[in-house]
Amino acid sequence: MISWLAPEFRLPVIAGLIVFVAAVATTQIALWIGNRVGDRQMESVGQVYLDGLVANVGGLLTEGDLEEVERRFARAFVEQLGIREKVLLVLDDKGDILLRVGDLSYLSDMALAVPAGGTRVDEAAGIAWVARSASNVPGIRLVAALDVSQTLDARRRLRLGVVLIDLLIAALCGVAAYVALHRLARPINRLMLHLSSAEGQPETIPDAAIAQADPRSAALLVAYNRMAESVREREALAAQLAEREQAAALGRLTATIAHEVRNPLGGMATSVSTLKRFGEDATVRREAIGLLERGIETIDSIVTSTLNLFRPEEERRLSREDFEDLRHLVRPAAVKGGVTLDWRIDLPGEVSLGAVAVRQVLLNLLLNACAATPPNGTVTLEARIDGTSLICTVSDEGSGLEPDNSQHLSGLTSGPASKRLGLDVIVGLLGSLDGSASVKSDSETGTTIRVMIPLESAA
Repeated sequence: MISWLAPEFRLPVIAGLIVFVAAVATTQIALWIGNRVGDRQMESVGQVYLDGLVANVGGLLTEGDLEEVERRFARAFVEQLGIREKVLLVLDDKGDILLRVGDLSYLSDMALAVPAGGTRVDEAAGIAWVARSASNVPGIRLVAALDVSQTLDARRRLRLGVVLIDLLIAALCGVAAYVALHRLARPINRLMLHLSSAEGQPETIPDAAIAQADPRSAALLVAYNRMAESVREREALAAQLAEREQAAALGRLTATIAHEVRNPLGGMATSVSTLKRFGEDATVRREAIGLLERGIETIDSIVTSTLNLFRPEEERRLSREDFEDLRHLVRPAAVKGGVTLDWRIDLPGEVSLGAVAVRQVLLNLLLNACAATPPNGTVTLEARIDGTSLICTVSDEGSGLEPDNSQHLSGLTSGPASKRLGLDVIVGLLGSLDGSASVKSDSETGTTIRVMIPLESAA
């Protein structure tokens, strides 16, 4: 019913309505009880009146002297103090009228139907019909029509006044309840607004708003501000760590590329020196030129692989060539550490995944594996399609991954990882791919990291 109201107004409005309805309902119940009490009092007054009347004419009724009874009834109409009669009747056991005195225009079926000891009120006429049996004359019943119009009018005026005052007081109480509850709930509403609308870094609540809150709510808002500041500090620290890790990873890659380029450059420099000294010999010249061509091809392959990694074409799909590029990029680190590379690629021509993020994840893992593997060890890369996911496994023969780093890479913890490994970069890239990693590490057999990335067509 009030769903169209803003959430911060719903509870105060409901509370105000409850107070209003409760105040009106209790007043109406009190009025109903008061009316019932008034009816019983009216009935008692009528019976007392008839008691006096029976005491006055009871003997005459026993003697059957209805004329004297009529005269005494007529005298009662003359002496009207307090209770005013309109009609007096004497009925037999069959309900027939034996005697009637007064204004007969008030006579109605209600007069004949009222039982002995009972009361019937005709509010339209302002008449209360009361009846009593004559105890000393069996079957005889006295009925009186008493004028209660003033009492009924006073009751109506009282009811109207009470209802109006009740509505006014109930409305004031409802408004007061709304204002009080809305004021008390204002800090909570502000807190809920900050919690529900926070995107990225949470915003703190202004000090002016905290100063307006009650002590307990103010303490809650202060605690929220401390939490928000802590979150912002952690996010800033995480961003700094990620930047440092990316810079470290880029530095390692730069060193790897420099080492890879230096090898063919050394051979090319030797070829140039040979040409200068023995260029007249056709055989020497042919061998030197061949060495220069192979060196240029090697450098071109390295440059192409690097450009594909950091400046890829838009929406380029992952392919087997990307894994060959990874072999070229990792080979210098492997050669430097005396590590053998074992590539086991079982993929179709293209995979429905963007190449850039996948290459960056695998490059970081492979460089870490080469660094962890002792000389004469082997680093293995396996890649295959399993259902709707790309499964890549990187294995080394090192001393195992530290438990904290293993849990961080698997997504079991969010604490800081080793800066050397660049694990935050890997975890962030896997998150962007909706991928996951599992780690199996042993100090004797090495570490195996299994990466699962859902294909875009199945996402």
